[in-house]
Amino acid sequence: MQCSSSVARHAGFVIIGLAVAVGLSLIVHYLMFLGEEINPYQRALAAAVTVPAAVAVPMLVYIGVLRERLRRFRHERNFAAAHDPSTEVLNGNAFATLVERRRSVSVSEAGRTFGAFVIIEAECARTINRDHGYEWGEESMRRVASVIRTSVRRSDIIGRLSDHSFGIFLPGAGEEQARDVGERIREAVANAPFLAEGQAIHLKLDIGGVIFEDQIELKNMMRIVSEQVELARRGGEEIRFDCYSAERKPASLGCSA
Repeated sequence: MQCSSSVARHAGFVIIGLAVAVGLSLIVHYLMFLGEEINPYQRALAAAVTVPAAVAVPMLVYIGVLRERLRRFRHERNFAAAHDPSTEVLNGNAFATLVERRRSVSVSEAGRTFGAFVIIEAECARTINRDHGYEWGEESMRRVASVIRTSVRRSDIIGRLSDHSFGIFLPGAGEEQARDVGERIREAVANAPFLAEGQAIHLKLDIGGVIFEDQIELKNMMRIVSEQVELARRGGEEIRFDCYSAERKPASLGCSA
């Protein structure tokens, strides 16, 4: 229905524009032929310049406006297709696609891909959903997403993996850098009071990660990091990391310094 209305509106503009152009042409020619002091060649030349200019300028402006609207529409459509509507970070599918692309180009001097992959879980979001409603739970996740965005580099990738977790891909990062990112996020979230219906709630995060030094598929990184998050939750740790390389498989005790 909306598409039909838009087509009809643009068709109306075309008809009106055509009528205006014909009318303007008739007026210009009529006025020019009234003057006896202007010879036919000058009349034709003036008409050839005046009429196209008068018609083309508004039309080009109108076309430019339509092109800009189309560009904005495509941008909004592409953004909506790739991002979580609540937190405006990448959705799971877009995150996975972009991580796979970036992972293959994060190559060290030794010819190995390297970096860090981190998962941040906010289990308190489920409690907030239950006690205060879904919108307050989403507001807590928007708070966490905002902190994550201000705590990472522009080249890092952030995605929402579930209703209470985010993934962060840090290409080229080592354990120290990844831990520093995790600490900044945890402290910033913990130190910023969150009020749900006037009630102060402490947002606690469980953070796990893997430092990889070789080719590893995203699904394997997800499995390793999920295990680290669960171990951190059970052991009362705030952040827990593991390492992966072709020579050294994931360790059960975490990543060595």
